[in-house]
Amino acid sequence: MSDIDCYHQHLRGYVSEYCAQYYNEEDSSPIKNNYFENNAKRDNNALDEELSNMGLVYLVKNSQQKREPNPNKNKRSLKKRFAFNRKRDETASTSTTPTTSTTPTTSTTPTISTASAKTPTPSGLPTTTTSSKTNATSTTTTTTATSTATYASIHEYLNNYTVYNKPLIIPYNSTEQYNSYLSELQTIFINPPQAVLNADGWPPKEIYDPALDTLYWWRNDPVVNQHHELWHVVMPSTIIDGVRKDREGENFIYMHRHMVSRYDAERLGVGLEIVTALPDYRTPIKEVFYPNPFLTQDNDSDASTPRVWFVARPANESMKDMVQVMGTSFYIYKLAFLERTYQEILKWIDHNYTEDHPVQLGWNDSEANTLGSNVELILHNIGHSVLGYIMHPYSIGYPPSVLVGARGGLRDPLFWRWHRHLDSIYLRFQNKLGPNNFSNDCPNVTIRTTDVFLAFTNVLLETAPEGKADGWQAFGDKTFGGDKFDTDLSNLTFVTTELQTKMKNRTYTWLEDNFDKENITYVYPRDWQYFFRVENNVGITSIITIRIFIVPSVLANSTTHWIELDKFKRALKPYEKAVIPRACDKAIVIRKPAQKNETSMDSTAITAEFRTYLTSNYDDKGAAELEFCNCGWPYNMIIPRGTKEGMKFKMIIFISDGLNDLVPTYDQCGSTLLCGGQKWTDKIPDSKPLGYPFNRPFKDNSFEKTFAGLNNVAIIDFTIKLVSNFTEVD
Repeated sequence: MSDIDCYHQHLRGYVSEYCAQYYNEEDSSPIKNNYFENNAKRDNNALDEELSNMGLVYLVKNSQQKREPNPNKNKRSLKKRFAFNRKRDETASTSTTPTTSTTPTTSTTPTISTASAKTPTPSGLPTTTTSSKTNATSTTTTTTATSTATYASIHEYLNNYTVYNKPLIIPYNSTEQYNSYLSELQTIFINPPQAVLNADGWPPKEIYDPALDTLYWWRNDPVVNQHHELWHVVMPSTIIDGVRKDREGENFIYMHRHMVSRYDAERLGVGLEIVTALPDYRTPIKEVFYPNPFLTQDNDSDASTPRVWFVARPANESMKDMVQVMGTSFYIYKLAFLERTYQEILKWIDHNYTEDHPVQLGWNDSEANTLGSNVELILHNIGHSVLGYIMHPYSIGYPPSVLVGARGGLRDPLFWRWHRHLDSIYLRFQNKLGPNNFSNDCPNVTIRTTDVFLAFTNVLLETAPEGKADGWQAFGDKTFGGDKFDTDLSNLTFVTTELQTKMKNRTYTWLEDNFDKENITYVYPRDWQYFFRVENNVGITSIITIRIFIVPSVLANSTTHWIELDKFKRALKPYEKAVIPRACDKAIVIRKPAQKNETSMDSTAITAEFRTYLTSNYDDKGAAELEFCNCGWPYNMIIPRGTKEGMKFKMIIFISDGLNDLVPTYDQCGSTLLCGGQKWTDKIPDSKPLGYPFNRPFKDNSFEKTFAGLNNVAIIDFTIKLVSNFTEVD
């Protein structure tokens, strides 16, 4: 019986005695840590104040985990729940008609109830400045006038609106007013010419040929896209009963940095430069994007065509002001608003007081969550909407691109440029903190470069098959320990300094779409084991945390490009010379149990039926806890692909004081590295800043100077080689 079996038991409504350990809430009480607990409360208050200054609020949701299934739930509402745009009330709509509910409909006759009607100004337009507030138990938007000026048209209103400190909100209160505004908005927000597509949904090959796209296979890997989609289910930016998931804003930045860093490693492997961040919000975007026609989305505007393609983007398109309908208001997002928001954040990071950020940053690690949430909820979310509707700035009745939701965003090269841009904001903050001081986190242990060994699992099984029974502990002690502890054993036949990958083919079924079948190519690693020799230099038991990172050698001096693979805790006896084995498929970066075959790879897909089940029976808290075990980086992509010649990497083993963090002593399902705590109120199982010890700048911009002279650190060189084949292990 495995935890995945328990997961399916839970879905079916019964839990065996064995599986009770996974789903009994009494068995998983939150780990207490007063520092982050108090800091989280302070962060929440600060963030609420920041959002209020932007005219935005959180909608506090009902914490009831399970509800009776709602037969009226449909796919349209499901898409909204899984979309990025959660900044107000998760009711963003592309419906062509207004209704009394914020749920979009396909009715051709708009209706406005008396209860929701607003009293218009003489012109029917809002006054010069508006503020938006959302009641905790209602999604009705109210507009409060702060000036008596009125305008005869939306054109005049926009021409006179010069302070872009919040989205522009134009409410309507009748069918006639809605239609009048709609016709005028169509003359203001002009959709550009659409991309040229053949009947099969692909463009002419002279415009774009996926076969010539050297990283098409990586961005379109179904399992990595599942991870991104599930992460947004497991780590929503929602408050329930006054509680937000622990350090969600910091986790948002770190998880997306992790993905961009991996993408950069793959780009280097195919001879491309690393991702260039979007420089601003006006420069034309050279990258084209033509989504796979098998990837489809719900069509809210035409019930006769329930599924449509995602929108393609030709070269040199630019971001544009856009308009959306939400509830009974039009929302206008100006590029000037994004630009101002971005500049205000930079000023805030630079230790200035600003209108948007009246609380000055103190430049300490604990502020990472506040900054991350601020970037995510405002700049990130609205930016994704603007980018997602770059081909339809007049969005009403038109479908978006993949950049609007979490399900397919990774497929677009623009996703990576946008997130590198956002990450540069966070990096600016981290650089203000100065280098780490490890004097309080140097356990009295020693690990040397010659104490790190890598070995392929299939070779070990041939050499000593009995070793698998205890996780290679006895084999490691015999081979590397005892009187051999200080011997350089790097030339043993089964020890390698080369990790390997290969490309595989399979028939993939588009489970989240129309069940089309496609032959796809994906990367797969050769399974390996680590062996670490660590000496405890003191006469007391030492609790240590071993942290493993890798980086392309050419990027070793970039803190943002070190990729965290694993961290785990061990206890060392007084003066012990320990040999510590570790399997790569136990890494906390990946979804566990490791998805090593095609069936398990597809088991985490969020099908339409499962979405209906999930959103009909669970709120955000329940869905997050239910899906936690399915969240994590794919095993098949645990390391970058490398090159046929062998791509040079560095690996660091950083040993920190295990008494100073909350890293668990046991393995569990899911990825605690990327997906946080399993229960809604659980703390992230590491009280160190995410990415530690790469969360601050290097001394003199040098990783070698930063870690020089530390006995608790070992750095080795190795290569990742793309080969034709190797023996796989379960």
